[in-house]
Amino acid sequence: MFQVALYGTGEGGILMRRIIEEAYNEVAGRHQGDRMSVAAWVTDREGSSSVMDGLAVLDIERFRALYSKGLFHGIILPREEFFGMAQPIIRLLHSGVDVRDIYVSKRVTTTEFKEGELLSFFEPYLSAKYLPYLEFHVADHCNLRCKACEHYSGLVTEPHVPEFSCFAKDMQRLQSFIDDIGMIRILGGEPLLNPDINDYMTLTRELYPYAVICVVTNGLRLLEMPEDFFRTMREQRVHVHLSAYPPMRERIPAMEAKLREEGILCITSPVSETFQMNQSLDAAKNSDYFYKCFQSRCHNFYEGKLAICPLPFMTKYFNAYFKQCLPEDGQIDLYDGSLTTEELKIRLLTPLERCRYCRNPVPVEWKQIRKQSVLSDWIEEGKKQ
Repeated sequence: MFQVALYGTGEGGILMRRIIEEAYNEVAGRHQGDRMSVAAWVTDREGSSSVMDGLAVLDIERFRALYSKGLFHGIILPREEFFGMAQPIIRLLHSGVDVRDIYVSKRVTTTEFKEGELLSFFEPYLSAKYLPYLEFHVADHCNLRCKACEHYSGLVTEPHVPEFSCFAKDMQRLQSFIDDIGMIRILGGEPLLNPDINDYMTLTRELYPYAVICVVTNGLRLLEMPEDFFRTMREQRVHVHLSAYPPMRERIPAMEAKLREEGILCITSPVSETFQMNQSLDAAKNSDYFYKCFQSRCHNFYEGKLAICPLPFMTKYFNAYFKQCLPEDGQIDLYDGSLTTEELKIRLLTPLERCRYCRNPVPVEWKQIRKQSVLSDWIEEGKKQ
């Protein structure tokens, strides 16, 4: 008997338990496969210790302790629970769980399963052609130029948008490695500065029909957008994430009202009074910041390449502006003929040289870069690290 835990205590986890106990085990038994015993739920909420539907609810550290004693053979992450960020995988690996013992379920799109579908319903994470999260820029430049922007948009001196035909080719190449994504965020820079944004939304929905897709915008151009923008959003089931900053404060109610009128879901973040500054010019000797870093879960797609976060692509703007040489490593070329899905996913779970130049974040007052940017806009003033 293969003893497993299920990640998540929501409907996705409950559904996986039913599929295992009411369908999968019967088929596995007929085909001399290993049956599964669901022995616990796992949540990323630290200190979790309770019982749900007769099974213990464990936090990741408690699960790891029992796993290390051989009481669990693996953990299953249901796609319905495992979307948006790759945090569970990173935390499981950092705690000592072998990546070969982490599985992801197929997406549930039917209540009727064929035997062959059930036998392959749970896949090793590394070989599953699934990512929980992906983001990409449709514009590197921005109309706010925030100090300490983690995408360095305030240092982009000339407008830069991808060539759509190249982007379409690159996305189709990505699909050969990753054919399902949990959440896709279209951002920048400021994405509404790209006049062809409708084409990006349409293509993304065509290639990834089950993904949650949103446009992340500061909204300063939102009320000026033409009707076909809103129509495309409705047709392609795309919602808006308003990243709110002080200059928007008085405009937010009008933006939200417009989106309600257009029938588009809107999520508005709290107004950002501070930003987090975490960059350094000096490399840390021994750093595990990758495992704590929010950005290390933000897989970024850029000009036919993939990386664990935006920095391998966006650091070029910092280096050019300040004549520095921070590493730009970690770019995974999707046109590398030897690349496989497993190799791609291993590299997305591996810290970079660039990670050594990030530190625990320091809160700084939100400000716009009005004229020439200076290093203290990006590095904590008075310190090199």
